[in-house]
Amino acid sequence: MNRNVLRLAGASAIALGAMISTALAEDATALAVQTFSDEVCEPADPAAVADIPSGVSGFTGYDSAPGAWLSEPEASALTGKRVALTVMGLGQPYFLAISGHWKRLAEKYDFELRVFDGRFDAGTVQRLVDDVISYAPDAVAFAPLDSAAAVPQVQRMKNEGLTVVTYNVQPAEVVAPRVFANDYDGPRIVGCNAGRYYKAKFGDEPAIIGVVDFPQLPQVQDRRNGFLYGFLSIVPDATVAQMVDGGAVIDKANAAASDMLQANPEINVIFGINNDSSLGALAALRAAGSYSSDWGVVASVDGSEPIMSELGSDESPQKAESGYPPYDFTIATFNLLGAAVAGEADENTQVVVGYPPIAPSEDGIKSWLDRQYPRD
Repeated sequence: MNRNVLRLAGASAIALGAMISTALAEDATALAVQTFSDEVCEPADPAAVADIPSGVSGFTGYDSAPGAWLSEPEASALTGKRVALTVMGLGQPYFLAISGHWKRLAEKYDFELRVFDGRFDAGTVQRLVDDVISYAPDAVAFAPLDSAAAVPQVQRMKNEGLTVVTYNVQPAEVVAPRVFANDYDGPRIVGCNAGRYYKAKFGDEPAIIGVVDFPQLPQVQDRRNGFLYGFLSIVPDATVAQMVDGGAVIDKANAAASDMLQANPEINVIFGINNDSSLGALAALRAAGSYSSDWGVVASVDGSEPIMSELGSDESPQKAESGYPPYDFTIATFNLLGAAVAGEADENTQVVVGYPPIAPSEDGIKSWLDRQYPRD
């Protein structure tokens, strides 16, 4: 056989390999859609999940006060008021979207809005409480960074005569009206979907889990444990190799995930407690040359716009996601704050928003983004 024939044979083999690789990737996306469900799965082996803690952040339960919390009203008690909005950090797409939704509401309902950025830093959040008090608003929508620290922070603002509601993170004690989500069952559905996908794609290959965590918050403990409960419900012999603190921001998550993968190269399942955590893990996989839908499965919660390009990608291992809805949180908090200003809500009033899984299809991703992350 002459060299030209050998070259052609080699080129054909390379082309065939590329075609097979592409087909596998496309099959992975189709498989993620095929194995997707918006229902909580039940454990195949109850013993596999017996030691996973139950939810701890929703200590007041998950019953929501009756009301049209997710509808934009004809009029609001916030009209003509000064409103302070705090966010955990504007560097995160979720809180950037919340800020944008609030600014639109301020224009629509004619109230003054000032946004305070906590920068995901405890000291900054403590100082911004002073700044909020100095601003002397009529109403405050407060996003705590820490459940325990939130109690005295909210109480300080209330002692100054400010009307306060909390959102996103539930304070450790009943101290104000609040908006939060079920941080256990939402991630549990993600775990179920990730487990079904993993089992369908990788069969009996041992599943070794790594978690990019942020253990300071009870709600994050629930996210992690909910995911583990869901995944082990489907893959009961899965094991956890390591949990690392990724700081809930992408740069810290990237470094933590890189160290985790270097120490545990057998890991083939990663759960990020938010999108920055999973994006950091995906960057670590890229740096290690392991980024592929054939690597395993990455899952997370948030549903921010950047993760959607991963969820819908044929090449990405990100194949399960549940949405933490910024529009729903915004409008529920807006309505609850208006009710508090009008004297129609007290510290025992709570609104619980949904935590929907996002189908990894073009239509599923588009419908989610159109509602939660609309473009200007």
